[in-house]
Amino acid sequence: MQQPPLSQILAWPTPNYINPSETRGDGNVVLNIVLYAVLIFFMSLRIFTRAKLMQVFGADDIFILCAMIPTTAFFVISLLAHTRFLWIRHVYDIPVENVTTGLKMVLATEVMFATACTLVKLSMLMLVRRMLSNASLFWRRITLLAIVVVILQGSVFCLTVLFQCRPPQDYWKITVDPQPNCINQGASLLVAGIVNTLTDFICVVLPIRTVWHLQLHTRQMLIVVTLFGLGFISCIAGCVRTYYMYLVLKTWDTTWASFPVWVSAAVELYVGIICASIPATKPFFTTYLPAIFGSLTTVSATQATISARDGRASHFTPRDTVMDAEMADFEKNKASRNISSITSAADDKHDRESIISAQSDYHSTHAHKQGGGIRVTQAVDQLSDSEPSGRR
Repeated sequence: MQQPPLSQILAWPTPNYINPSETRGDGNVVLNIVLYAVLIFFMSLRIFTRAKLMQVFGADDIFILCAMIPTTAFFVISLLAHTRFLWIRHVYDIPVENVTTGLKMVLATEVMFATACTLVKLSMLMLVRRMLSNASLFWRRITLLAIVVVILQGSVFCLTVLFQCRPPQDYWKITVDPQPNCINQGASLLVAGIVNTLTDFICVVLPIRTVWHLQLHTRQMLIVVTLFGLGFISCIAGCVRTYYMYLVLKTWDTTWASFPVWVSAAVELYVGIICASIPATKPFFTTYLPAIFGSLTTVSATQATISARDGRASHFTPRDTVMDAEMADFEKNKASRNISSITSAADDKHDRESIISAQSDYHSTHAHKQGGGIRVTQAVDQLSDSEPSGRR
């Protein structure tokens, strides 16, 4: 880091390392703690739902779980930067040794943030890829292209940040003269911020196609709109972060000017993970709060249940919503377990004949379809008496 020119240093007030008259306060610390707590809540529900209730752990779950490692590191560094190393002050009110350590933390934060965002976006794209498994080849290729772009963008940014100076430790050395052995940090960060924000929008916009033409009930539509709204909040935070990052490069008082960057980065990262985790928690709420969430299960979940009863594989169609995709897996697994338990319980001949009769009736009625819908008679429902109707 190049030291400000002497004229700028003389223009600043007298340094006050003990009790400066102006600080940014503890707003970012509170924001990080609150959002991280909400994040942990939804991540815990997601892991419990996927591993315990659904007994399925896909690629999207693995990526989002891996993202928690750099996210937690980002959380810890953010708290230390603002509480211990005084990154909430003007640069002239911070001891030189704190500036040096702070620059190391900035470097680590940039890498952790980029890694976490990359893993979160990969998790969302893996879910989109699963939703579009039966879509046209064009949309599946678009999703695959987005995955490749996200991987390349995250990898290139991390390598650029780590090796922006040669040797890398020159990044946190304070020098009087410019550092010709370091790249233009301003240009690299600005380009990286723009590309990162664009990929944020791609990850949010891609699932919209799957629900654009759906005729959803009011409550379903509110949940979907809220979900996409959270995603766009994360994208807007990325735009804000890029803008303030540009302003930081135009001032010597970098610690003071970078405060909005820390805030917007926290919102972008935490809200992105929360938004990516909410759809996977729907089976939890429909199981333990059926009166509120039970009616949200749509025809895709019912179709998955019927497929499981019939012994056929269930696939997501392009018209499934994100939450319905999760419910389809849940209902399919639950229906399979119900059939297994009913069959094992049928010890006498009469019970076995009842099940065979019900299955025969189901096969005869399942073949009749009208307008894309599926008609199921009461004979089929006898196979799942142990399943509450509000959860189908």
